[in-house]
Amino acid sequence: MGDPSSAVLSPEEDRQLGQAFMRSVRRALPVVDDVEVHTYINTLGYKLLANTDTNQAGFHFFVVDQPTINAFAGPGGYIGVHTGLILEAQSEGELAAVLAHEITHVTQRHLARAFQKASKANLQTAAAILAALILSSIDPQAAQAAIVAATAGNIQQQLNFTRAHEKEADWLGIETLARAGYDPSYMASFFKRLQEASRYSDSAAIPELLRTHPVTANRISDAQSRAARYPRIADNALPGFEYVQAKLRVAQDHNRPGYVKQLENQINQSKAANPLLRYEYALALLSNNRLKQARKISDALIQQDPENINFITLKAKISDHLGQYDEAKQQLADALTLYPNHPWLTVLYTRVLMADGQPEAAAKHIRALITEQGPFSLPLYYRLLAKAQGMANHRTDSHLSLAEYYYQIGQTRPAIQQLESALKLADEDNDYDRQRIEAKLKQLQEVALQEEELEGGKH
Repeated sequence: MGDPSSAVLSPEEDRQLGQAFMRSVRRALPVVDDVEVHTYINTLGYKLLANTDTNQAGFHFFVVDQPTINAFAGPGGYIGVHTGLILEAQSEGELAAVLAHEITHVTQRHLARAFQKASKANLQTAAAILAALILSSIDPQAAQAAIVAATAGNIQQQLNFTRAHEKEADWLGIETLARAGYDPSYMASFFKRLQEASRYSDSAAIPELLRTHPVTANRISDAQSRAARYPRIADNALPGFEYVQAKLRVAQDHNRPGYVKQLENQINQSKAANPLLRYEYALALLSNNRLKQARKISDALIQQDPENINFITLKAKISDHLGQYDEAKQQLADALTLYPNHPWLTVLYTRVLMADGQPEAAAKHIRALITEQGPFSLPLYYRLLAKAQGMANHRTDSHLSLAEYYYQIGQTRPAIQQLESALKLADEDNDYDRQRIEAKLKQLQEVALQEEELEGGKH
């Protein structure tokens, strides 16, 4: 039943490979950097991890802006899920079932042999090979087909999950679901629903999740039997799944003709007040710059539930767009007393402080968030910090923060340019700072050479 040992790759090798893999993913795919969505998917992921027997440290969950129904696991505990899957799920339990399944692929080291083969190359090549193979089921162009053809063919077979792997991921995933407080039948029911929906479709319409994780009648029956061993319970869901779905729908559809009118008609036809529907409507109005209408709805939602963090952030965003910075600052400061260090509240507060001409205070708050989040910090945080530092005339620090931003999104050459600018501005009497910048510069130059060698010297 899987090999939970760390004999294939050391924890440090796995961590480094995971970071390089994520940089390749960010370079190739539209990773969602919306802080609310990012916070939610990681909260759900770690809720599931807390109910496994594995070491929780080092897992990273992220969302890819793709309409296809898919999820995938990479090295270093990086687990991606498509917006299409989140929107297709009919409950948080169905989404949790897929995440629990992917977590098991990682914890049981189902891809370990492939990672070991890839890791025999240099780090950047290994990460690109793995990214190309995993992404080939998502976007063949993004997968860098030339790299796959040239270097990865002998690894492809190792990346395909065996039936034994899928069975183990189902069984342990079901156990994780039950321990986390979800109905364990979600694993089988979600896969069965996807299979039935695609039964009469042509092969191109089959959800990617079913391509990468083949489903058979026996597998569904086996998962149903396994789930039947656990008691049926009411879901212990997080208070956010449907709001994340609403946000993703607005991001996807706000420019679609008739979308806002469709929401308005649904509200008018609804016999009872529906806060979630009104929240989505207000977000759609905000996205279409109909600020006064959005504000009216957000005021009513806040009055109905003043501690709902979704309503608080909605109202603060509208106040920010209206240029009502004092009001937005007060709303967010009050909210941060209820939800200390909340990432999305902190990011919003930082933006409002900068818009109000307080870059020093903004930099202080975003630095504290980066310190608190550590390796889970989004690249967005460094971009915001760089902007605040630049506004406050801390030019060296601004270049360093921007270098980190570019490096995390896989843009190594722009990161090097920022480090070179920082070195020119660094105090000549501060040997520590200069040595630190020079060391980082040397590291990134080596990474850039590896990447450019891999890409055939394009640069």
